[in-house]
Amino acid sequence: MTETPSWAVVATVDEPPALLQAFVAWHLSLGAAQVFLYLDRPSAAGSVDLTHLPQVTVVACDAAHWQRFGKPRPHRHEIRQVRNAQDAYQRTAADWILHCDADEYLRAAMPVADILAGIEAETECFILGVAERVHPMGKIGAGIFDGAFRRPFQGPAKRGAAIFGADFTMTNRGLTGHAQGKAFVRTGRGLHMSIHRPRRPKAGQEVVSTRATNEVLELLHFEGLTPHYWFYKLSRMIQALNEDDGMPPSAHRRRQAEALMAAPELADGLYHRLKSVDAPTIKALVERGLWDDRAFDPAPVVARYFAGQVADASPQAIDDWLATNKTHVTDYLQK
Repeated sequence: MTETPSWAVVATVDEPPALLQAFVAWHLSLGAAQVFLYLDRPSAAGSVDLTHLPQVTVVACDAAHWQRFGKPRPHRHEIRQVRNAQDAYQRTAADWILHCDADEYLRAAMPVADILAGIEAETECFILGVAERVHPMGKIGAGIFDGAFRRPFQGPAKRGAAIFGADFTMTNRGLTGHAQGKAFVRTGRGLHMSIHRPRRPKAGQEVVSTRATNEVLELLHFEGLTPHYWFYKLSRMIQALNEDDGMPPSAHRRRQAEALMAAPELADGLYHRLKSVDAPTIKALVERGLWDDRAFDPAPVVARYFAGQVADASPQAIDDWLATNKTHVTDYLQK
């Protein structure tokens, strides 16, 4: 390619203001030409002022929004995400678009546009690996972005359990969230967006893909901003599952859900079991290239893009937001 490509990012969101500010500011600072935010709860439209950022497109997912698709609002969150991502894919003027969540952030060794410029023209999907935020044992920090990052174990599950212990069965290759990563999708190719990978309109047609190396470009996943936030996310999945309002959970998510349902009062303990990493485990991860303890701090770019209106990003502020906006979920297992 002779021209530097542009790129966009899209997310369907219903998150605390501090997280939205961080998501927007971080990706704009990396050079995103457009950031699409689809507000899953339209009433939250005023929670963050984005009017001073022309690169940001905010879409309230109200009845009129869903009528544009000719269908009512989907019950399943994942379907809403995919339809919104497809909408952004068709609307963006950028050459590439990344579909991710508000708790996922790119880490790049060089300008993202320069990385994309080096991809062959026939490549339509650029797959990013994921590194999930965890805490060295006893070092849960004062900030929602504190910690280190753990990459997925690549060997057989039995081997992983032998190395990392019995709780490995409650993870996806060592991660509590997804291990598939996400992908940049080249626009203008008539592809269909999805959660992790695009697809062609007709089944059986392959999408031409290549994969980024972790050292060049990677996705950092803050799966569980606080213990209470992780409890909320898992409770939401349990509620959706019980009410037939969600996608079937993966095996590791089901095991997490079963552990939480068996003893919801021990949610913090479960979080620490799965999210805190002891010294021997860190050593095993380092030996396999699966550990990254470089700090991640979006605060400086948040201050740049939201001067004078920076939202409180403390763990307590995040938990307070949940208490105000998501009690119907966080109290679900107490009924």
